Amino acid sequence: MFVTILFGDSRMEMFNLNCKLINFTRHLKQTCSLDLNECVDLMDSSGSVMNLEARQHSVSLASSILAQRQYYVLLRVCRDDDTGARKYVSLLNNYSQSHPELTELLRKLSNPQKEQDRQIRGRWKQRSLTANQTRSKNGAANNRSHKM
Repeated sequence: MFVTILFGDSRMEMFNLNCKLINFTRHLKQTCSLDLNECVDLMDSSGSVMNLEARQHSVSLASSILAQRQYYVLLRVCRDDDTGARKYVSLLNNYSQSHPELTELLRKLSNPQKEQDRQIRGRWKQRSLTANQTRSKNGAANNRSHKM
């Protein structure tokens, strides 16, 4: 049971899932030449973050979180000094050229509040358009009934 982690300049490394998460994350950081105190996470191809940061000291098996034979992108987890919100930075260099689909996924991950605001505004616009269309149909029906 293994996964492939993408990072650096198009580097790929295979990691064994048959180990404790605490050992998995430590080995991941060492292999990728990261500081052991640095917060990292993994993102799958659908844009889901595996939340390794919260589980990095867990004695559960890595296979309980990660799916075997999958590809994951290594992410650095940063905190915004002002808001305390998480920000994800890809540790896969030039991902916008080699994996353009990741650009949008990372933007959404790093700005979840903006994404929620955008979705809410979109829903309100849709409701407003629907309400206007209903009113104009009702107005046209009323006009026809008054003419008769």
